[in-house]
Amino acid sequence: MDKFALLVRMNPQDWPEWERKIGPGQESEEWFITGRRKPEEIHAGLPVVVLGTNRLGVLATAETVSATKFRAHPAWAEATDPEERAWLSEPRNWVCIRLKGLAVRVPVEDVEENPDTARLPKARETITWLKSHEHAALTSLVQTRNG
Repeated sequence: MDKFALLVRMNPQDWPEWERKIGPGQESEEWFITGRRKPEEIHAGLPVVVLGTNRLGVLATAETVSATKFRAHPAWAEATDPEERAWLSEPRNWVCIRLKGLAVRVPVEDVEENPDTARLPKARETITWLKSHEHAALTSLVQTRNG
């Protein structure tokens, strides 16, 4: 399989502070759970595209700044909800990603209309692989909207 870049699906209900972290022009480094991705395949320097669920569209471009690390979430102690703190304190596979919020979001309709990216809004996992042609198509959509 052509594993060129990562697609991160961002659910605003699971990450309510997303607008503060990746709003237009914002940059931040955040840790994401890798799910069923093979830890050894994720390394620093991979391109990333962030697609918001709930029809938010493409919100950010990014790059991994770490390989997969089996650890507790770095901010687990800051969680105020005891259940969330317990979940975040358990070691899991995480990757750190440097996010750059887009000045202009790419509407999900643009993603769905492009034959190379139409399947992406239906992806279910938080992190999935993008093939090189899918990443190129998303990059083109981003550049069309953001110059």
